[in-house]
Amino acid sequence: MNVLHISDIHFRESYLPCEEGYQGMLAAMQNPLIPLEECIQDAKARAAIDLVVISGDLTEDGAPADYASLKQYLEKAFGSVPIVVTLGNHDIKRHFRQGWQGKSVETASDTPFNQVYETETLAIVTFDNSCYGYADGIVDERQFEWLQATLAQLKEKKIVFVTHHHLLPDQASTPAWAGANRLVALLQQYQISCILSGHTHHAFTGTIAGIPYYTVASMSFVGEDEGDGMVRFEERYGYNLYRFEEGALVHQSSENYRPNRVLMRVNMQG
Repeated sequence: MNVLHISDIHFRESYLPCEEGYQGMLAAMQNPLIPLEECIQDAKARAAIDLVVISGDLTEDGAPADYASLKQYLEKAFGSVPIVVTLGNHDIKRHFRQGWQGKSVETASDTPFNQVYETETLAIVTFDNSCYGYADGIVDERQFEWLQATLAQLKEKKIVFVTHHHLLPDQASTPAWAGANRLVALLQQYQISCILSGHTHHAFTGTIAGIPYYTVASMSFVGEDEGDGMVRFEERYGYNLYRFEEGALVHQSSENYRPNRVLMRVNMQG
């Protein structure tokens, strides 16, 4: 089973017209569907994709129409290949439910979105640790209760665990998710093949409590901390591929593209 992992697309059908600040950087960025198309074609040339995982920030504060447009694009690109997602801090849950899932305005909610996809030997569990407007993520007690019950039901299978925020404190200049220690203590009780995340926009490979842990590059931009609140935003993008046999991870690779195009330097404190 070959799994394609992408993240942080930050898609919008159109971005705000602006020439400065974070919004100016977004306006200067190429359409994320351009690098996404390049990565999809490259990944397909390397392996037959059986599943796609997206670890959050599908859109940049997107409207329902943005989610619907992105889903339509991905379904055209992958056909019948299943797409499993978790949401990020730039995702508006009620808009996702309207545009991606086709729910009505009345039934769409801002409750956490979790997903479980099962094969005969493997389960992919997505855990929503994000809250729109809170960059570092928030999870309430009900989320942990859901996760504990879900993992207990899947105890006979190997599990791929997917969440948006990164879990290691020294991994990025932005803080790791505050619930990481409690989460890892819970995951250690089960057969976790690997942990997948996004959020930082920087590719990372490591282990957490002996569990393989991968943060994939973004599909949009990367921010490099220059100190004193200044961030240099560049175009940079990539994807990860994983191969599983009988539920066990047997191969992982990362592809990272560096066009070396600076979009803008932004004072994020101003």
